[in-house]
This record gives sequence, C-alpha cells and structure tokens, in this order.
Amino acid sequence: MSQICRISKTCACRNVARCRSKEAGRLFLWFPVPHTLQKVTSYLQQFALKYELMHERPGLSLDCKPGQSLKIARNLAELLAPRELKETQVLFIRGAMQPQIQDFSDIASLQRFIKLNQSDWLVEMLAMERFTTYLQPIVSIKDTSQIFGYESLLRGLDEQGNILLPKPILELATEAGLLPQLDQVARLSAITQVSRYKVSGHIFINFALTSLYDPAFCLRSTVDAIDAVGISHDRVVFEVVESDNPQDLDHLKTVLQYYRDAGFLVALDDLGSGYSSLNLLHQLRPDFIKLDMELIRDVHQDVYKASITEKLLEITQKLNIQTVAEGIECIEELNWLRERGANLAQGYLIAKPSGVPVTITPQFDPIALTVASANSQLVKQQVQHQIESERIVTAVTQRIRESLELDEILQTTAAEVRQLFEIDRVVIYQFKPDWSGLVAVESLAEGCISILGFQVLDTWFKSTRAYYQQGNTKAIEDIETAGLSPCHIDMLRSLQIRSNLIIPILHQDRLWGLLIAHQCRNPRQWQRSEVNLFKQLAGQAAIAIQQSELYHQLQQANQELQRLASSDGLTQVANRRCFDDTFNAEWQRLAQEQGSLSLILCDVDYFKLYNDTHGHLAGDDALRQVAKAISQTVKHPVDLVARYGGEEFAVILPNTDIQGAIAVARDIQTNVSALQMPHPHSDVNEFITLSFGVSTITPHSQLSPATLIAAADQGLYQAKAQGRNCVVQMDCEDTDVRYLL
Repeated sequence: MSQICRISKTCACRNVARCRSKEAGRLFLWFPVPHTLQKVTSYLQQFALKYELMHERPGLSLDCKPGQSLKIARNLAELLAPRELKETQVLFIRGAMQPQIQDFSDIASLQRFIKLNQSDWLVEMLAMERFTTYLQPIVSIKDTSQIFGYESLLRGLDEQGNILLPKPILELATEAGLLPQLDQVARLSAITQVSRYKVSGHIFINFALTSLYDPAFCLRSTVDAIDAVGISHDRVVFEVVESDNPQDLDHLKTVLQYYRDAGFLVALDDLGSGYSSLNLLHQLRPDFIKLDMELIRDVHQDVYKASITEKLLEITQKLNIQTVAEGIECIEELNWLRERGANLAQGYLIAKPSGVPVTITPQFDPIALTVASANSQLVKQQVQHQIESERIVTAVTQRIRESLELDEILQTTAAEVRQLFEIDRVVIYQFKPDWSGLVAVESLAEGCISILGFQVLDTWFKSTRAYYQQGNTKAIEDIETAGLSPCHIDMLRSLQIRSNLIIPILHQDRLWGLLIAHQCRNPRQWQRSEVNLFKQLAGQAAIAIQQSELYHQLQQANQELQRLASSDGLTQVANRRCFDDTFNAEWQRLAQEQGSLSLILCDVDYFKLYNDTHGHLAGDDALRQVAKAISQTVKHPVDLVARYGGEEFAVILPNTDIQGAIAVARDIQTNVSALQMPHPHSDVNEFITLSFGVSTITPHSQLSPATLIAAADQGLYQAKAQGRNCVVQMDCEDTDVRYLL
C-alpha cells in the first residue's frame, strides 16, 4: 500500500496518525464542476505550476515539493467558494506512486485536508496523551453541602504541563476529523481521575455522538476501564450535548440504548442552547437534563429566561426527570431555582472545577420568605405599603402593555402616572443619537401650558447625561430654594415648572429618555415611596419600549421573509409563486377596469449547451446577469419580472398595449446583447441571446388567465422554431403569429 496522508473515515479511536503531506509527493484533486477546475488551472498557470488533467471527471494531479501541497491547498481555499471548498476532494501520496484501490478510502474534502495539516500540535498531544481531567461538584439544590456527584471536564496540557482550555482543542478536533480519538481520551482520562481520588457519588461524562460509529465497538475500552477500577455502572451518567445537532436521531437512540442496557444512566446536556430541545426530551427520555448556563444566567431578573426555565422545570417534574442547573454564580439564581423545584446545582457559586476534586461545598440556607417580626406594627405597615405599591405598578403596567405601538405606550405611561400621583404635568423626554432631544409625549392638567415638542440642545445635558445614565434620579422640591443658577431658574419659570422629579428610562443599558413630573404652581416634597414607584414605572415603560421595538423588528423580519418567499434565490427577481399571484391579481383588477394586460415570455437560447460548456456555476452567473438586464429594462413600478422556470423569464406589463410590450421586448433584447456574454456553441450568435413570445389581451370574466399565458408561450415556441434571437407576437383571439426581428 502506498504511503499516504491518513484521513480515516472509519472508527479510529486508537489510531492517531500523523499527516505526511509536508513531505514531497503527488497531490490529486477532484472538483465538483468544470467551472471550479477552470479557476484552479488558471491559478496554477499563473504560478507556472505543472499539472496533469484527468479525463474521467473534472480533476488534476501535480507533483509537490516538501510543504508545497499545504501551501497550494491554502491558496485554493482563498480562491474557491465555501461550497467548492467542501466538495473538492483531495488525496496526497508520498513519493511518485500512483494511487491504489485501497487509497481511495482516504480521500477527504479540501477543507478537512487543510485543517488536518494544521493540527500537528493536537496530534502530538493525542499521541503523548497530554490531557487531564478536572472535576466540578454537582450538589443537592436543597442542601448544597451534600455532593451528589461530579462532572468530568477535559483539559489539555502543553509541553511544560500548563493547562490548556478545551474550546480550541475541541474546535480543531472536530474540523480535522480527530474527534473520535479526543473523545476516547477524554472518557478514559475521566475514569482514571475518578479512580485516583476515589471519588464517591455519580460521575457525569460527556461524549460526542459523531465520534461513535458502532457503540459496542467504540465504547468497549470505556466500559472495560470502568469495570477495571470497580466503578458501579449505575454511578456513571453519560451526557449527550444538546447544542450539537443530532442529525441521526436513530443512531443517538442506539448509543443511549447501549448505555442503558449496560446499566449506565444518561443525561441531555445544555438543554435550551441548541436544537429541538423539547422534541429531544420526548424522543430520548433521559434520566437527567442539564439546564444550560446561558439560560440560568440572571434567570431571577430576566422575564424571558424565567418563563422558559419555569416551563422546562414543570415538564421535567411531571416526567420524573432530575434537573441539574449549570453555571450558578449568585445566591439569587440559586434561590430562584430552588423555589421552582430544580433538583441539583452546579456552578462557581458552589465550587470551581479542579484537578483535585472538592470534597466540601458551602451550605446556602434558604432565604426566609416570612417577616421575622410579625408583631411589629412598623413591619406590617411596610409590608402593606409594599403590597399596595406592587398592586399599583401591576395595574399601570398592564395598561402600558396593552399596546405594541411606541407612541401609544408613551402616551399611556404619561397619562397613568399623572393621574396616579395627581401631578400637574408629566412628560417623556426622548434623546436623539446626537444627545439632543425633545419632549415626545405630554399629559397636562387644566391651566398648565403645553411644552410638547420642546427641544433641548446637547449642551444642556452634557453635565448631567452620565449622571442619569447610571440610573440616578433628581428631585427638586422648589426651584426657588434649590440653589440653581439664575439662567436655569429663568428657563424653568418660562416652562411653568415650580417643582420637578426626573427619572431615567434605561433601555438595554442605554439612556433612552427621561420620565419627568412637573408641579406647575406650587412646591412639592417628593416622598421616597413616590420616587421608588416612579422608578418601577420607568422600568416597566423601558420593557414596553423594548417589546415595541422587538415587535416592529419582527414585522420587518416577516416582511423580509415574505420578500424572500416571493423572490428567486438565484436571480433575485420574483419567483414562479410570486408570478402566479401577481398575474392573477392583475387579471382580476384589469378585468374590472377593462385595461390591457401584456405578457412577455423569453428564454435563453441554447442554454443547455452553455451549461455543458462552461459548467453550472457559470450558467448560474449568466442567468443572474440576464435577470439584471431585464429588470433594468422594465421601469414601471407595477411591472413584474419573474423567473418562470429554468432559463425562462416572464414580464407582466399591466396597462400596456401590444406596441408597448414589443418595445419592451426589443429593449431587453438590446440590453442582453450589450452584455456580450460569449456563447461559442450557439447557432445564432457568438454571444448569449434571447427568444421572445409577446401577447396582449383585455381581461374579462369569460376568459381564463391561462389564455394569455398560452398565447405568449406559443409565441415563444414560434420564435425558437423560426431561428431564435427574435420577438414573435401572438394574438390571443385568432392566434395570428407575427414575426418581428
């Protein structure tokens, strides 16, 4: 067998071969389409590199000096499109030998060939087994001093024994096809570490589904290692990562069933971070699920995360599945999860991963939910006041959120706040990107002047902008005694302000605007409880503003989806579905108005020969240019250019008579000809040309829309029959054909 760069596609957990492509040898390349071959040969010719073409399919081979094959591969990666990079196949053979039959199983994509050649350091680590395992405790969420088990976490070691984080190791192993070897090393390292420190409790071990082909074969060494150190199978929990897309669900079920049959437990890891969470939960029915740390982060104060997590916990409790909350970093997150029935906890709040397993974890007592001094009248009053404040905020918030329109949200906020606190005037001041701004919304009591639309220059807020950005508030009981500058007092007097309260509206940590209350006639002492309620309402307004923006973003996204659903992915003109809908709508409209409707059908002449000669990628590019030329010719907003099918295009021309339609067809013919796209195998011209069928009708209820389409199609057929590169008019009533150059 020839000596080759091994890129094995079979289970190779124990085989860590070094890539030999840095030596001298021969590089074989097979390309998906002739167009790709043309690009590569142009590159090789540019650098005077000799090559031999293959005859059976688009491909070539060339001799390479030491290290040259990787340099060529990297340069091709910059030249080719991503899909070409994946679909171009590579085989490198040392020396001058020709490939043998057994060598073809080692062919890989150009993308993987490059990555494997960049993985020498990882291959070295795998060969020398320079890895270790850190263990992080998983504890009972009710009593965090009780350790339930440990999760094993792989770490790499450099030549000096320093710890290397796993992310770059996993990314390169996946891209270079070394994941089976890395996955096995990780499993065996975890078992060794657990045995070395005589760890008690459960052991959670991750595995990569794509690294396992036949579980009975691939996992034999893992099971043997577990049995050799005497670990009971029911203590071992194998985790499948949900953020990896399990494309082969049947294979995943087979692997998990193998674990279960052997007495192991299984967990679904990172739930909420990846693909089809609830569907996987139903399909796999794991013993544990691990809630992803991104879902847990700030769950106690993020309404969206809280809603999702509560529902997941509710489902798992009904299904009797234990939950592990990962990534807990603060006591508030722990208490929130504890109150909602999570079973187990893991995170830096409890203990960090370490090479020597932590055996003592802190105990966090539940926060008392009742007031300690129930008999204290002061405490009772405070509690009652808090309840009343929350009731008010809830009621006002509900009214604020009844709309998703920003103007209505702001107006409701101002009106509700003014009525609630019996204030003379409430305004919402909105900042512009340049930090100028204006009074966007106002709610007034009788007898107060309006300042709606009042603008403030940037210089007015330069000194206070940072103050409000930090969430600070400002209350002035009486402008006359507050020690303000004379010019400031004059400005406030001119706006009929005697007392004010200013609360920032922070939207995604950005100072969006200010919620401002004015007493116009008399001073007012702002109570702390009022300020707190104002701040809560400003916060709720900020949430409503965010929801409004998200709603409008969703509307824009839906409009974009509608546009994408109506456009042809290749040419970006309307697709056949859009054509059908538009044609039928225009037919109905013009039938009522008794206006004329014209249709042009055109086809690229001898397009199959063009594709066969230049390849499909070049053919796609030609269709894009033709579509662009047609679109630039058709200028009326109501006209529609559509890809009718394959190399055929349609143009709908409402309120256009036959003379106008023929003029448009001729203009298209001229503009496409001006592109001068070479077509050496065309029988009519050295460049790409179009044939046209044109027809016009006045729609009415007794005719079918198909009449016009059939007439234009018949005209196109006649144009092809009469030599192509011409315009043929077909009359709908008497099918009279008129040939036009």
